[in-house]
Amino acid sequence: MNAVLAELGKNLAARWLTHLVPSGLLFLAVAGAGRLLGQAHWYDVGRVTRVLDELAGHPASRSTGGVVLAASATVIASAGLGLLAQALGGAVERLWTGDWPPPVRPLGGRLTERRRGRWRAAEDAYARVDARAVEQGPPLDPGTVRELARLAAVRNRISLVEPAHPCWTGDRVRALDLRVHQAYRLDLDSAWSRLWLVLSADTRTELRTAREAYDAAVRLTAWSLPYLLVAVWWWPSAVIALGLAMLGARRGRAAMDAFAELVESAVDLHGRDLALALGVDCPGRLDRETGLEITALLRKGA
Repeated sequence: MNAVLAELGKNLAARWLTHLVPSGLLFLAVAGAGRLLGQAHWYDVGRVTRVLDELAGHPASRSTGGVVLAASATVIASAGLGLLAQALGGAVERLWTGDWPPPVRPLGGRLTERRRGRWRAAEDAYARVDARAVEQGPPLDPGTVRELARLAAVRNRISLVEPAHPCWTGDRVRALDLRVHQAYRLDLDSAWSRLWLVLSADTRTELRTAREAYDAAVRLTAWSLPYLLVAVWWWPSAVIALGLAMLGARRGRAAMDAFAELVESAVDLHGRDLALALGVDCPGRLDRETGLEITALLRKGA
């Protein structure tokens, strides 16, 4: 047990140093430089250099205790900022998944209606071409196949299912639940923890990696908020904040798409293993009848 706790402590320290301190140090550097430059001298990098030279010449900079105290304060402040970014990341994730607080919920409703209108228009365009293809009968001409693929891609970029959330991420998670339920009548919320226990170590690693990529994108987006605050006294920080928000949103979308695909694949490939582990008869691949029996068993009447 002591060895396990020691290894856990190493992992926690590594995660603390990796996720909290470097990002916090970078923010402190930008915030400090912006505070020195201000709006009027936003481009005068030499001004920062001069201040650093003055600090280097201060007697406290030659004191071991002063250096240790300054370094400790900087690391602690960086870690505190990292924790703040993590807390903000929770808010970012709730916004992405559609859990908007009451003050901005009407805005979320309007965004959802707008996305739903775009999705329905794309779905109607696909349905019209698909209806013509059915009338023509097989074999379909290459032009029709390419048009169907293009229209399906346009629709799926909006959402895999009819939108019910203001952001793409929320509908991607919803699409995962709906697709699994429609294919197997399996309630993924009830089945996931049990399915996780029958997955191989390699599969779990792939899922963890995909989830960590999504969490990293959430943290990256969350850092845009502190940088936006710095823009009050140094406007270039607003450009940094915009870049972080755009990059984080793009990475978050790709990471959630990859994670959802992996979860769906885990159900496809290991759903039968789950059934057998639960004692449910499944002679072949997982089907709707078996999935419905698993769902009833796991819900326990709830």
